[in-house]
Amino acid sequence: MKNISIIVLIFFVFFSGCRLAPDQKELKVKTLASQPVIIDENTNIHYTGQFCGECHEQRPTEGGDPCLKFNGDYNRLCRCHHGMSPGYCHPLDIITRRDRKPDTPADFPLANENFTCNTCHDVYKQCRKGLFDKQSLRGAPYPIRTDFCYRCHDAKEYKKLNAHHQIQPDGALNIKMCLYCHEKKPDEKTATYEEVTFIGDIKTLCRRCHQIAGNHSGNYDHMAEKPTDEGLMRMKRMKEKFNIILPLTEDGKMTCITCHNPHEKGVIPADKPSAKGADSKYRHRLPEQMCKECHQM
Repeated sequence: MKNISIIVLIFFVFFSGCRLAPDQKELKVKTLASQPVIIDENTNIHYTGQFCGECHEQRPTEGGDPCLKFNGDYNRLCRCHHGMSPGYCHPLDIITRRDRKPDTPADFPLANENFTCNTCHDVYKQCRKGLFDKQSLRGAPYPIRTDFCYRCHDAKEYKKLNAHHQIQPDGALNIKMCLYCHEKKPDEKTATYEEVTFIGDIKTLCRRCHQIAGNHSGNYDHMAEKPTDEGLMRMKRMKEKFNIILPLTEDGKMTCITCHNPHEKGVIPADKPSAKGADSKYRHRLPEQMCKECHQM
């Protein structure tokens, strides 16, 4: 009786720590694996060769019937990758336009003329055990990841926008670029920082292109808190000494444009404090001295 109690206790302790997959009511043993394995939501079933039973009714063979569960519905088969966030850029169930169908490579399989996970990803490759080669995109590896997208799409139609190119070849301002961040074009000759308006939060606007997160810069998140009174005094001295601006947000915090000038050289008259740093490396408002002067290093 004592031995039975110990076994029950071990069973309870071991299994109470397991977390269920989003659509599982109970943990299931995968009978198609070479060794029965209990999985939870953190288990990576790819490139192991062990979890065939997650997607297949029975072990498939290459080129044969895949024997998929859920009638081959990839929304359920690839459920771990769906609904992760509103901006998750994996559109599915898109009917191929007839005028673009010739652009789709022959080795990109469609399902009733619809894109599925299997169209772009070599799912069978993920089913096999792989320690190093874990490239699932069809035709991978690619020198640049977006090269894969251009297997179907015309690269000329997706040229990257540089919102800092604000002056046209004839010297006129590109108003379209102004409105990429501003609600309306400011008067570049007279407007002060307090007078200009933006279409959203400045940090969010910058991160549309600049993928910077966490501690920035110098392993410290400068935008998380308000500068101290001492820090504000240093910033005031810098503005007076170097004739620059170091703008803060409405709630008094630092933001991207506190240290960086987002404008192209020539947009703002050179004698204005807000023009400084437009042609510098990293667009620092005080090139090569920003950190030293602010932190008195």
